[in-house]
Amino acid sequence: MAKQERSERTLEKLTVSAAEQFALHGFVKATLGDVSRAAGVTKGALFFHFATKDDLAAAVQRRGQDILEMVIADLSCAEESCLQVVVNAMHSLSRLLRSDPFIRAGVRIARERTAGGSAPMDFYPLWLGQLGQVLEEARKKGELAADVADVSARTLVTAVVCGVETLAWMGVSQDESDKWLESLWELVLPAIASADGLRRVRATAPAAMP
Repeated sequence: MAKQERSERTLEKLTVSAAEQFALHGFVKATLGDVSRAAGVTKGALFFHFATKDDLAAAVQRRGQDILEMVIADLSCAEESCLQVVVNAMHSLSRLLRSDPFIRAGVRIARERTAGGSAPMDFYPLWLGQLGQVLEEARKKGELAADVADVSARTLVTAVVCGVETLAWMGVSQDESDKWLESLWELVLPAIASADGLRRVRATAPAAMP
């Protein structure tokens, strides 16, 4: 049991270290040596758990996927309005891109990873897929305007995701990003929401984020 616990601790150290190194240096520039040194683990121990850099990246991406799915689940439980879930998810993403190494690393891996290796879990389809499902629920609940096509709503939300990510990588402060995001939602929401949906949603971030 003690040996298994040590192995699990080593695995966790390596996964966290990989996320931090990929987030800081990028997938291409970060090396396995960087990861093992930062984790305080030998290269032999690293290769025991991860045969390749791609395997290590996949572990980081899986953790990032878990985080994103948990965020959406928590927001969905906290709000009755599906459009509010989408708005809050963008505010959450804005914070995660600045504070969470797994989310930051997931974006850099998705951008930099070359084709030909094992199939990557791309950050963008994962995140946009989650939001797409919430928009489908918004449609069923009558929160989207009848004359707005589903593809149009998804396109606007995709543009918001890209804007949030760009501000994070530019180093724009969280306060400024919040103001930008609130202003953008004030423009976007009237364009996609039904009258009832618009009454139930706010552009501002909630006081407490999941």
